[in-house]
Amino acid sequence: MYQFREKCYTKDPKEEKIGDSPLRDEGASLNIFSVYPSAGSHDKPPLSACPSYIVPLGQRVELRCDSHSYYYTFKLYKELGNPIPHIQGRLFQRKFVFEPVTTEYAGTYRCYGFNDHYPFKISANSDPVKIIISEIYRKPFLVALQPPLVNLGEKVTLECRSEIVFDTFILTSHKNGTIKDSLELTAEHHHGGSQANFSIGPVTPDDAGTYRCYGTFNHSPYEWSESSDPIDIKITGLYKKPSLSALMEPVVMSGENMTLTCFSDLQFDMFHLSMEGVPKEHGLPSVKSHNGTFQDSFHIGSVVQAGNYRCYGSFRNSSHLWSTPSDPLYILVTDNRRNLNMLIGQSVTMILVFLIILIYSCCSSKKSKSQEQASESHLSSVRKQDQRSR
Repeated sequence: MYQFREKCYTKDPKEEKIGDSPLRDEGASLNIFSVYPSAGSHDKPPLSACPSYIVPLGQRVELRCDSHSYYYTFKLYKELGNPIPHIQGRLFQRKFVFEPVTTEYAGTYRCYGFNDHYPFKISANSDPVKIIISEIYRKPFLVALQPPLVNLGEKVTLECRSEIVFDTFILTSHKNGTIKDSLELTAEHHHGGSQANFSIGPVTPDDAGTYRCYGTFNHSPYEWSESSDPIDIKITGLYKKPSLSALMEPVVMSGENMTLTCFSDLQFDMFHLSMEGVPKEHGLPSVKSHNGTFQDSFHIGSVVQAGNYRCYGSFRNSSHLWSTPSDPLYILVTDNRRNLNMLIGQSVTMILVFLIILIYSCCSSKKSKSQEQASESHLSSVRKQDQRSR
């Protein structure tokens, strides 16, 4: 079982430097991908790569081997990949820093610990950590074959494709800037390029996050392409739906502005707007209104697209988990004022016709009722006269 530690600190005097550049004393907090041993293996030290095990060519990576027991000195060795003679078996305390990284540093590493007072006491080997060198090849393209707003329990397919004929594609998911998981698929070759379709789902809240993909070859599995541009997958349907309304009529002339208001009785931190299932702009913080609801208004600029608009609510600590969408609000865009006036005129005419029909129906109903009453009265009068004549 692996656990992930999110922070590490680069300021530490007890570190070894491998590479050409002098060590920088940054003292900054960075994200970390870290592997801890599971229960029953307390003797082995944890080995981690900071800020990530995927390292762009020419950048910096720090390998940290640490222990909470009595091991103070460590050795790092490369288990898989091209050997590096000046690293194998070298003693160090806590850290190895590779900078700038080259392809020779790609591979799988382990470490183990010593105690200076008991030189024959050696720890178990750490769990392995892979170091991947990226940006060796051009980046592939990552596209979502369905809208990136995925309802809870549904599926989404992410397609990674490239003009380069890669052997394998890797999809990574990220949360809070840290790599959470990765998937590998054999590439399909066609039309002089390659691609792979990653199916995700039925989705749960754990599938929400940012996704990237890479390409690689079987003969050099530790050397990857540059990462694709990211795609954010939002999971919807987690909370009660808000409501969406237009400040004016949901008909706007091309080039004019429009304001849409999203509101809810739930205290969402943010509201989001989408058009035909695609998120628009950035979310807006919710504001408590005088009537006790929470709301905010989206001021759509001069480029208003016709279509169905919906809004969502979310909370600050889970920005990729959204509420059920509001009911759709269809926005109609017309090209000129004349068409807009015609549309408004047609709407008014239809309303007037409807009112006239309604009034006519009411009047007809009353007239018919009066005629029935008069007929009944006349019939009753005739019957009375007939009885008298007898």
